[in-house]
Amino acid sequence: MLQTGIFWAMYMTLFLVLVVILNTYYFAHDIYDLKDILPELAPVTLLVLIGFAAIKLRHIDSVTPKQSQLFLMLLILAWCYLLYGLIQLSSEPLPGIESLADILVMVFVFALFPNRQVMLLGILPFLLFSCFYRLHEFPESPVYPLTKFACVLAIIISGQKIISGWFIKAVIRDFEKQKLVKQFKRLALIDGLTNISNRRHFDEILSQEIRVSERNHHALTIILIDIDFFKRLNDTLGHQTGDEYLIKVAEVISSAVNRPRDLVARYGGEEFVIALPNTNLDGAIRVSEKVKELLQQAELLHPCSDVSEQVTLSQGLAQWEQGMSQDQLIKAADRMLYRAKSAGRDRYCFEGNDD
Repeated sequence: MLQTGIFWAMYMTLFLVLVVILNTYYFAHDIYDLKDILPELAPVTLLVLIGFAAIKLRHIDSVTPKQSQLFLMLLILAWCYLLYGLIQLSSEPLPGIESLADILVMVFVFALFPNRQVMLLGILPFLLFSCFYRLHEFPESPVYPLTKFACVLAIIISGQKIISGWFIKAVIRDFEKQKLVKQFKRLALIDGLTNISNRRHFDEILSQEIRVSERNHHALTIILIDIDFFKRLNDTLGHQTGDEYLIKVAEVISSAVNRPRDLVARYGGEEFVIALPNTNLDGAIRVSEKVKELLQQAELLHPCSDVSEQVTLSQGLAQWEQGMSQDQLIKAADRMLYRAKSAGRDRYCFEGNDD
């Protein structure tokens, strides 16, 4: 932020140098010649040109705060040298010098506005210069420069405080808004009960993975999973216990896959689904066996199941083939899931097996 403000002040410096030159050429030529002010303009002009050259060689973001502060001090000193030199060249009061100091106050207020301490250090030399110049040239009216100094300083400090407060509040509101947006996105993609992906997220990812497989000719397999006799479990143990079992089953299935691109999602009710990119049918079978093994280790009791005293799963496996759409892939997995249920449940089925 400081670097950007100083960079803007450098542009304004070149503009004001040009204004001083034009003002001297057209309006102050009878007081001092143009060649007389060139030595006074040289330090501030050369400093800015060196600054631009340094930024050209090094990106502005690579400039450190200490380097920025040092350059700022040199820039302020160069302007003070120019103002003092203009006074020395003239034997009579020049209202334009006081105006230039006032303009410099505004330039450095805008350039350094976010940082109050640095801003005050930047503008105080010019405020003091304007005040003492007025007192020196017009000693008969000391109230005006002192009042001007106090009022301008008070306005700048209070204005910076108020606007800075607004800015901070705006940043906080924007941060909270972004946080809410992230939460809403998460709610839109995550199942609220099991804390894994929901069907909407799964459909989006599966669509992407199919496009990748079409382009790269990589294998892609999905596993559609259903908890056996879950309705009986719900009716017997209650919906709260049923929800707890859904959470535990989601944890078991998630622990069976560990690659970053593997996706586990709740597909609806007691159905879950796994997307396995870069995985053929053999790899998916190993995942199904691991899911079954981990679920047995979890020992989730099912008092009204026809196949086991514990919770079991039926699984349907389907591998994507070239030209197959997303709906066709899911329907293929659903057919295998139906076959697993018809064959007695607590098993996995895929195209070509009779188990």
